[in-house]
Amino acid sequence: MDASDPRETLKAQFARVYGNAGEAPRVLGLLRAFWPLLLICFLFGYLLRALLPFPQLSLSAWGFLLILLSVSGVLLLAWGDKRLSNYLKGARGEESVGRELNFLSSAYAVFHGVHLPHGKENFDHIVVAPTGVYVIETKNWSGRVRFEQGEVIADEISLHRSPVKQVKEEVAELHSYLTERYTHGLPIQPVLCFLESELEEPIQNINGVVVCRAEQLMEVLSGALSEPIEEAERLAIEELLQPLVS
Repeated sequence: MDASDPRETLKAQFARVYGNAGEAPRVLGLLRAFWPLLLICFLFGYLLRALLPFPQLSLSAWGFLLILLSVSGVLLLAWGDKRLSNYLKGARGEESVGRELNFLSSAYAVFHGVHLPHGKENFDHIVVAPTGVYVIETKNWSGRVRFEQGEVIADEISLHRSPVKQVKEEVAELHSYLTERYTHGLPIQPVLCFLESELEEPIQNINGVVVCRAEQLMEVLSGALSEPIEEAERLAIEELLQPLVS
C-alpha cells in the first residue's frame, strides 16, 4: 500500500498491536464449558451402537435410559451455559481494555492473548512501553473488591484463587522467558485492572501489584518503573513476543 495512504499514516501514530483481545477466553470457554456434554453424546452413541445388535433391553428400560441421558444433558447444558457466560463476560472485559490499549502511542507495542512455549499462563495483555514491560490481568467483576492481609475479598467472599498471585505468576513466567533469551534485569510490572468493581482506591499497590480501575490504566502505563528502556531493546522484546500471540 502507498506510504502516503492517510490510513497508514494514521495507523503509524498508534501502538503496534498483535493478537485479538478476548479471543482466548471465548475459545477456551466453549471447550471447557461444554466438553462434558460432548462426552455424554459420545457415550450415548457408543452405547447405542453396542446395544443395537442385541436388543435385550425392554421398552421401559430403553425409555428410562433415554430419560436419564436427557436429564443429564439438560443439566450439563445449563451448567455449561453458566460457565460460558462467565468466560464471555471475561472476554468482553479483555476487549474493552484492549480497545484502550490499542490507542497508545507508537512508542508502545501491545500483545493480546500471549501463551509462552511450555508455559502454564495465558496472558490477557502485555504492553512493551518506554518505561518498562507491563503484564495486565483484566477482571470484569461486579461488586466490591478489597484486599486484606494478603487475601482478595469480593463481595465479602475470600477468593481461593487470588488474582494478585495469578498476575505475579504470569510476570515470573514472562521474566524467565525473556531473561533466558535476551536480557537481564528487565523491569516487568504486574497490573490488575478491574472494569466494573468498586475499589477502595482507584490506584493502589498490593504486594508489588498495581491494582487499578480501567479508567486509571492509561495513567498507570505512563508511569516510570525504573530506567527507561531503549528503543532497540523494546524492538528486540517485541520481536520475541510476536510469534507467541495465540
